[in-house]
Amino acid sequence: MTDKRHNDDHLKVIHPASDSAGTDDLLDAINQLDVSPEALKQIHALLNEQKKRETEANQRLKTILNSVVEGILVIDGAGMICDCNESALNLLRGTMTDMLGLSVDALFVDRKSTVRHKLLNRCINISSGTLRYDYTETMGQRLDGDTFPMEITVSPANFTGEMSYLYIFRDITRRKQAEESQQKLEGELREALKLEAIGHLAGGIAHEINTPSQYIRDNLKFLNDGYGALSRILGLALQTLWQNRDRLPENTFNNFARKMRDADLEFLLDEIPHATQQSLDGINQVARIVLSMKEFSHPGGAEKTATDINRVLSNVTVISRNEWKHYAQLVENYEPELPHIPCHINEINQVFLNLIVNAAQAIDAAGRSPEEGEIKIKTTFLDDSVLISISDNGTGIAKENRSKIFNPFFTTKEVGKGTGQGLAITHDIVQIKHGGRIWFETEMGKGTTFHVLLPAEDRTGKPDAVKKAPDKKKKNA
Repeated sequence: MTDKRHNDDHLKVIHPASDSAGTDDLLDAINQLDVSPEALKQIHALLNEQKKRETEANQRLKTILNSVVEGILVIDGAGMICDCNESALNLLRGTMTDMLGLSVDALFVDRKSTVRHKLLNRCINISSGTLRYDYTETMGQRLDGDTFPMEITVSPANFTGEMSYLYIFRDITRRKQAEESQQKLEGELREALKLEAIGHLAGGIAHEINTPSQYIRDNLKFLNDGYGALSRILGLALQTLWQNRDRLPENTFNNFARKMRDADLEFLLDEIPHATQQSLDGINQVARIVLSMKEFSHPGGAEKTATDINRVLSNVTVISRNEWKHYAQLVENYEPELPHIPCHINEINQVFLNLIVNAAQAIDAAGRSPEEGEIKIKTTFLDDSVLISISDNGTGIAKENRSKIFNPFFTTKEVGKGTGQGLAITHDIVQIKHGGRIWFETEMGKGTTFHVLLPAEDRTGKPDAVKKAPDKKKKNA
């Protein structure tokens, strides 16, 4: 037991034990030497100087090792902790008393010591010069049971003539969180690029659809208009045939009347105009969707352009119809004489799309039927700004969530249904990129109204994209 304690004391390279007994024995031996008092005094002075230097060197080493961020453990051949620096105590949340004599296996979540054995094998290769110094990532465990990701390496050490080891480790929690955030951002960027590509593709498809839909609409209109003339001529022919039936060969008129009944001519005359009109309505709706897709997916420039907000909202409602038609009725109330204002049109499209989709999802969450659900969109001109209000009669926003609603990654939706980025991006687009304002009014169980106030002039420090028309009164004056 005495030899074990002696070896452990020699392994305390960070907090070395004071060897006062050995120093006293040396002083006793020196005092027994047959030398002059002057020589004895010099020997004592040299010994004290040497002891002072050794103390200073130990203190410097201790200060250096306690200053490094990495935790350092000195482990004996049996795998027991013999010494450690302050960082190790902080990282593992223990005291020196807790650490000394503790098995190093307690540091690892891996209870089978697989990681430790791999480290020791690597350590053997390091000592033989066949492997370079390198860190291994694994999960560590603090003395309070908390776990954390760590990087750790084991290097050989020989302090007492027997094999011992230095375990050097660091907490990489922040780095892992940063890597996860980076991966998430990269994933969102890839998704954005994919959506951008889909947008360009949609614009091309819309252009291709537009041409055939145009001649289908024109042909249907021609058939609809031509049918009117044909039906009038057919009516006149039937009337003439009836008036002159006595002059026709026997049974001619009766045979003709029977064939008209067999062909259900009356039904055809009634339904053909309805069918062609419904087809016209349908192709007009297709044309409207195609036009909205073309305008929505049109790539915007770096500079702001004069934008008709009413038209933008109309296009967005058409594009997003599949998102809200199953949950709500949509009511549009646009101020007719709304001025064009400077906007990055693609980004403003995104703002309104986010708010309309969120409104539909809130109504769905409230459990309302499509007949009960209602989304209202209103535009108003206020002095030098345009106010857009998008209301829903959904669930409303809980009090505890209202202050966090525009925070990045905050969402109240189920996993997979929301990233928490929509309103954060919307807030950035409106307030930072357009110099506007966005806020909301909400009541639990009754719904929410989001207000977007966009300036009629550029307030972001760039040249105005839209100049005011000259005042006619002043011009005439």
